[in-house]
Amino acid sequence: MTIQEEQNGRVTVASIVGKVDSVQAAELESRVMAILERGARHLLFDCERLDYINSAGLRVFLLAAKHLTPDGALAFCGLTPNVRLVFKTIGFDRILALFDTREAALLPLSCGSAES
Repeated sequence: MTIQEEQNGRVTVASIVGKVDSVQAAELESRVMAILERGARHLLFDCERLDYINSAGLRVFLLAAKHLTPDGALAFCGLTPNVRLVFKTIGFDRILALFDTREAALLPLSCGSAES
């Protein structure tokens, strides 16, 4: 797994490449917490090249969402069919903002909200 980070206005975009299982989840958590500790309040996970994620990785996303509440915003874009199925099965599609493309996610995040 690799994470590529970039700034798009006030939105921090973290592109995750590869797979996130129990081993990589610790690294993902460390990187995400570092982003949040630097003051990121609007965070977009670009999952276009994320091939696989398990419950340990999903836990990191919940931690990020909790950390950003109530004045931050969190969204996900580009979920592959396999990853989207995991999100839907767990119910994340009902509690987290999911967008098909980065462009679709950036507009509401730039405005401070991320409702899909």
